[in-house]
Amino acid sequence: MRIVVTGASGFLGSALIKRLRNDTGIELIALSSSADIAGELRDGVMYYHKDAVFGEFATELLEGSVVVNCAYPRNSTGSAVADGLLYISRLFDACRACGARAVINISSQSVYDGKREAAAKESDALSLDTPYAVGKYSTELMIESVCASCNMAYTNVRMASLIGPAFNQRIVNRFVRRALDMEPISVNLNRQIFGFLDIEDAVSSIVGLIKLDAKNWKPVYNTGIGKGYTLKEMIEAIQEVFAERGKDFPEVTYNDDDAVGNTSVDYNLLEADTGFRPEMDIKSSVIAILEQMEA
Repeated sequence: MRIVVTGASGFLGSALIKRLRNDTGIELIALSSSADIAGELRDGVMYYHKDAVFGEFATELLEGSVVVNCAYPRNSTGSAVADGLLYISRLFDACRACGARAVINISSQSVYDGKREAAAKESDALSLDTPYAVGKYSTELMIESVCASCNMAYTNVRMASLIGPAFNQRIVNRFVRRALDMEPISVNLNRQIFGFLDIEDAVSSIVGLIKLDAKNWKPVYNTGIGKGYTLKEMIEAIQEVFAERGKDFPEVTYNDDDAVGNTSVDYNLLEADTGFRPEMDIKSSVIAILEQMEA
């Protein structure tokens, strides 16, 4: 099986490649916009520039392949997002033209109501409240439109917000960093629920779909842990890990706040089709983040 991974230098793409590169049943191709790695062979994986799928080797790369699209501009300007969406549109067209077997498009839980009462299910109504959500849903419409005129299989994975080592934009990573530096931590007590998905579980969910016959894919799968954590629960998990390792912990101040939110995501449909179950709880993620920071 040939697997083509776009966004190969990103957080999810690089973790997926790391997991797949030791699978002897897979020929792995990585597409990246990074000038530092494009055109190189690294750890047995050939990296191509992301535009290689539009050039003379397009058919060689895509024909019969399962394409995992992890490419999407994060925290970018409107023009950068527009360029990213144009790339994804061209990618999906190239997959059709060159005879790709199937496409797994990584979407986001952000397409659901951010103040939902429970973990989002695939049947829940959409609530495209942010530009990011609109952009992600646009990629879902793109692949649906492309595949309507051919036999190429596809699925959209509405993934929970990722967490893990070196992904320091996440609040858990920032809490761990402050604790290591013995800086005071201020936490809001509110009704916000964060449904973080550890990067290791995220990769496992994609691998499960790769191993499943693409003919049996549903158009949409949610990938999360089925629940979420409050900020207080995150701090308590970090404190527990620090205590177990004999580490001092800085002062924590709790403040009342009336913010409401929920980003948790259900995974029951994916479990029914692939057997996927998340294995990393918040404490396990904290341990991995702490070990990376101390390495």
